Amino acid sequence: MKYYHSHVIIPEKCAGRLKCIKACPTRAIRLRHGTITYYDDLCVDCGACINVCPEHVFAPIMDDFSDFEKFEFKIAIPSRTLYTQFNASIHPNQIHQALKNIGFDAVMDISRVSQELIFAISEYLKTNPKEKPIISSFCPSLIRLIQVNYPNLMELISTFDASREITAKEAKQEYAEKLGISISKVGAIYITPCPAMVVSIKQPAEKEKSWIDGAIGIKDIYNLILPEILQMNEQVETIDTEFHFHYGTGWGETGHLSRFLDAERHLTIVGIENIMNVLNDIEDSKLKNIDYIEAYTCPQGCIGGIFCVENPYISRHNAIMLERKFGELKLFDEAEVLKKYHEQYYFLGRHVLPRPTRAQAVDIGTSIKRMIQKERIFVKLPKKDCGLCGAPTCETFAQDCARGEAELSDCIFFKLSTH
Repeated sequence: MKYYHSHVIIPEKCAGRLKCIKACPTRAIRLRHGTITYYDDLCVDCGACINVCPEHVFAPIMDDFSDFEKFEFKIAIPSRTLYTQFNASIHPNQIHQALKNIGFDAVMDISRVSQELIFAISEYLKTNPKEKPIISSFCPSLIRLIQVNYPNLMELISTFDASREITAKEAKQEYAEKLGISISKVGAIYITPCPAMVVSIKQPAEKEKSWIDGAIGIKDIYNLILPEILQMNEQVETIDTEFHFHYGTGWGETGHLSRFLDAERHLTIVGIENIMNVLNDIEDSKLKNIDYIEAYTCPQGCIGGIFCVENPYISRHNAIMLERKFGELKLFDEAEVLKKYHEQYYFLGRHVLPRPTRAQAVDIGTSIKRMIQKERIFVKLPKKDCGLCGAPTCETFAQDCARGEAELSDCIFFKLSTH
C-alpha cells in the first residue's frame, strides 16, 4: 500500500548532516552513499525531519486556497491554535472577519463540539469498564506512531472522533440544507498547526473518509489575514465585538481535559520522545492507575506545531488571556449530549487498525532468521550510535544488514577494526 505523506523530499538539497535520521522517532530515514532512503510505511508525519533539517530537504505539502475554488461555499474551521498566534487584544471576530475577507464564506468555531466531546469522554470513562488507559485520538501523528511502533496498544486508542471532524460534518450539512445545494459543493477547510492533520484528511487512518476537504497551514493563513486585521485596527469605526464566541482550553493545548476529568487518573504528555517513554511504560503494565492519556507529538502541544508563527510560550500566554476573556460560557445541553452519546454520535465507529510495515511483510521463519542474524551483527558493532553508517543507531544498522539493505563494511569502526 502506498501511504500519503505531508512532505516531499528534495535530495539534491541534502548536505549529509544526519540530523533527520537521528530525529525520526520511527527510524524511517537512512542516508547511505550520499542518497536518502525513505521508508514511507514507517513515517508517522510528526514533522521532526522538517523541523531539524537546515537545508529544508523535507518540504511540506499544503493545499492552496485556489484548490478550493471548485466549492460553491467555503467554510473555514480554524484550529484553536490560530487564535493564540495573535495578541489577546485582537478580538476573535477580527480574525473571523479577516478570513471572510480573503475568500471564506463562513467560519465555524469548534468550541461547542469540543465541550461536548469532553463531557462525553468523561461519561465514557465513568461508565465503561474497558481496559485502560484510554489514549486520546486527537493527534494524527500519535495514532500513526502507535500503528507503527506499538501495534499491541491499538485497542487503547480512543474511539471518539475529533472535534474538527464533527464540526466539519455539522457545518457541511447545515449549509448544504440552508443553501439548497449538494453537500459535495460545500467545502470545509481546516486551518492547521501541523502537517499530520493534512494526512488525517487526505488518507485518514481513523476512518474511511474525512469530512474535511483540505487544510491550509496557520503560517500561510497568518500571512494573508494579518494585513486585513491591521487595516481593521486603523479604521475609525470599531468592529462589532458583541458576538457569541467561546475560548475554552481548546483541543491541542496541554491540560484542557484535566479540569473535567479526575486529575489523579488523567495524564497529559507532549513531545514524541516523552510519549514513547510513556507508551513503553504502558506496554510494561506500569500505568494501571491512569484512566486517560491526552498526548500530542508536537512540543507543547499544537501551539508547538511547525506551521505556527508565534513563539509557543507567547502562544500559551495568549491562550490563557483568551480563556480569561472568553472562557466562561457553557455551550451545550447535558441531556442532549447524553442522548447523542448513547446514539454513538461522537464515535468513529471502528477501532484503528495497525499499519502493515516492512518488518511484518515476511513469514515467521524469515523473521526469526533475520532476528538471529541481526543479533550476530549487533555484537560486532561499537554501540556508539554515531549515525555515520547512515542509520540512526547500531541496532537499526544491524537490522538493515540482516535484511540485506546495508553492508557491515558501511560501519567505519568495524572497517577500521578489520584492518
